[in-house]
Amino acid sequence: MSQSAEEQQEHRKQKKDWKQERRKRRAIWAVVSAALALLAVPVLAWLYMQRSMETITEIKKPEILSIKAGDMQDIEQLELGTIDVSGDQKTKDVVFCVYSAEKGKKYDLQLAHTTNIGFTYSIYKASSPIEGGDVTYLGKQYKKGELLPGGYLNLAADGKHATNAYHNNTYGEYNNVQQAAEPLYWKSKEQETLSNKKDEREEFYVNYYILHISWDETVQNNKETDMIYLMAG
Repeated sequence: MSQSAEEQQEHRKQKKDWKQERRKRRAIWAVVSAALALLAVPVLAWLYMQRSMETITEIKKPEILSIKAGDMQDIEQLELGTIDVSGDQKTKDVVFCVYSAEKGKKYDLQLAHTTNIGFTYSIYKASSPIEGGDVTYLGKQYKKGELLPGGYLNLAADGKHATNAYHNNTYGEYNNVQQAAEPLYWKSKEQETLSNKKDEREEFYVNYYILHISWDETVQNNKETDMIYLMAG
């Protein structure tokens, strides 16, 4: 009988230890699950806010079209961070190109940008690299052509900022957004058509453009930044 009582006592102790261990595991999983939830929320929000601005006009960039800086140089060369607004010159011209391995492709040219800095953006057509051009960029010269017709899709009445017409497309349900962080969306009036003649390298069909940036004396060198996107599709 004494042995049976000891066995029962040991069994009760093991059962109690098992219950305690089970509760401990549940507590650990609860903490882990809460931590994962806290991680998931900002990550999902970040992914949601990184949606491509191309969805604004329901145009997705096909892989067959690409954009590069200057005369077919890496897009990383399209550097705007070095603009000095303190000098007498209040403009800067940046050359970029749209190209494809297929001739005659049609596309819309689009520009999206935030409005922290008081820059004005215009897009001009440009020649292929030539001698004696009026715009020099990344070591080559280009001739500035006609202004590319187009307009903003969500310009506010003040003529400076964006309305909230496309807020959900850009940020979803996230509403803690400063006015200058609402992007302005510009689209060319008519579709562009790639050249039917290959470039001098005999590789691609290329159209050249100049992004003309201008500002006035109210714009100062400071820590303000803007996001700028160029799209063709």
